[in-house]
Amino acid sequence: MKKDKEPSLATQIDHDVKPKSRYRRWTFGLGGLIALALVSIGILCLGYYKGIGTIDRFDPFLSYKVGYTKLPSEKEISPNNKATNGYWTAWFTDNTMGNEWTQLTLTTGLNPGVKDPYVMAYHKGSYVKVARIVPRTYINQTYVSNLTALDALLNHKGNTATNNHDLKKYKTQIHISDTVQQLVTE
Repeated sequence: MKKDKEPSLATQIDHDVKPKSRYRRWTFGLGGLIALALVSIGILCLGYYKGIGTIDRFDPFLSYKVGYTKLPSEKEISPNNKATNGYWTAWFTDNTMGNEWTQLTLTTGLNPGVKDPYVMAYHKGSYVKVARIVPRTYINQTYVSNLTALDALLNHKGNTATNNHDLKKYKTQIHISDTVQQLVTE
């Protein structure tokens, strides 16, 4: 009688193996999801750090901003320029405080006759959705002041000891959170 009530060795092994294989599938599935999430976040961070607009376009952690800069010379922005095909790169100020800067590469076409032209770019990270050429009178004076301070910093006007230290940052980074007005006036 005792032999019938006790499960056989094969039944005991079968009961042990079924939950273990189920736990193993859950572990691999959950581990795969965590690995996929980490790789995705790594790609989004790399895209933002390196300034890859295609990746920034789909980054759910970035929000759209409006940035302003002075329109470069006609020669630099010309679509006939074989080296750049009309694309140009400049620093854009993203807020009136002058402490958020983004280096954007975009194309606007030639100036349609706007006096004292500036560029307004609607962007998300390095991805530029829309860019418009606007006259200086449409832009807040604070943005113009920030851009003038940045121009002075990049052209070595002001305190050269401070400028040399900060110029490295402007040559190597894509996104900067720094108040340029302070660096020029120090």
